[in-house]
Amino acid sequence: MDAATYKTIIGGKIRAARRANGMSVEKLALMIGVNRNYLRNIELGRANPTLDIIMKIADGLGLAIWELMSPDK
Repeated sequence: MDAATYKTIIGGKIRAARRANGMSVEKLALMIGVNRNYLRNIELGRANPTLDIIMKIADGLGLAIWELMSPDK
């Protein structure tokens, strides 16, 4: 699997978990201290977030980091 595909899968998992928690992009971005446009780009697979950012997102969503990082769709 190439990096672009992997980023798209992770972004989709983030978006699905955020929606399942009833959160807007703005709310999650504010909670974890990132710009909402950056978070949107992560969800769309356009950004290359650091491990620190992925950890903040996972914490904000109440997930373990492996739940986001697992490559399964």
